[in-house]
Amino acid sequence: MSELIEGAGELFAPVITEKKQPFSLKELVSEFPNNQSDWSIPEAFFCLVLSAALADGKMAQQETEELRALSHRSRILRNLDPNELAALNRTVVKRRTDRPEWLSEASRALPHDMHLSAFVHCLDICLADGAMVAAEADFLESLLEQLAVSEDDARQATRILSIKNRY
Repeated sequence: MSELIEGAGELFAPVITEKKQPFSLKELVSEFPNNQSDWSIPEAFFCLVLSAALADGKMAQQETEELRALSHRSRILRNLDPNELAALNRTVVKRRTDRPEWLSEASRALPHDMHLSAFVHCLDICLADGAMVAAEADFLESLLEQLAVSEDDARQATRILSIKNRY
């Protein structure tokens, strides 16, 4: 009987609900930024993934293969014909050479909802050759900051992709 009395106090325990934020169109500001950019979304995305492959100063065969596979898999790149991809590559390489702020420019040109997936692709490319060197880690840290990827998302992606690329 004492068991019934002990549980009776929890019968009408307070219910904690998450307070909903009021609807605001100001949320669209981050999705439709006012700053005009000469970077297209494919250019910005390709710049980041190419930079991941080059982060350690050389492009390993596995990284090249990952970039080629990504160009066939990614919706943003797969509709480009080989000549358009080559032009895109030349544009990105020139901007990386000529513009000291290329990383922040390319990062800002991507829509916010692409930030996490762009980071994950870059991480996957850095891990493709089976090694992570300090220069790649430095690039990815800078990218995390530029894309404002949360620590939890970055940690989870890193855990999953490190296993994927280990075996």
